[in-house]
Amino acid sequence: MSISVDIVHHINCNELLLAGKGMTEPDFDPVENTVEKLIENGETNIILNLEGVDLLNSLGIKSLIKVFTKCRNNGGDLYIVNISDKISQVLLLTKLNTVLNIATSLNEAINQFAIENES
Repeated sequence: MSISVDIVHHINCNELLLAGKGMTEPDFDPVENTVEKLIENGETNIILNLEGVDLLNSLGIKSLIKVFTKCRNNGGDLYIVNISDKISQVLLLTKLNTVLNIATSLNEAINQFAIENES
């Protein structure tokens, strides 16, 4: 079952609402393809909303890192919101919580992009 992606446009960023379970590498293709298309259009500030995702395996973590790197390499940034306790534990154990931008709420992430745009 692949991860589904819905896009919500905000003023300074795009929110990707993710849902489903990813157990194989192709399951994460919709996420990576959507991010690639946004970046091609010059939309490099992205929020990944994981509210509909309970657990990510190593392939999901790999996909998060790829998306984060693509955003940063293209002059943008990535925030992750609505992380389940299980995903939070994985990020903590791998110390990715110190690398990835994790916001406590959608509003916090949107506000961060507004602040970054003012700078």
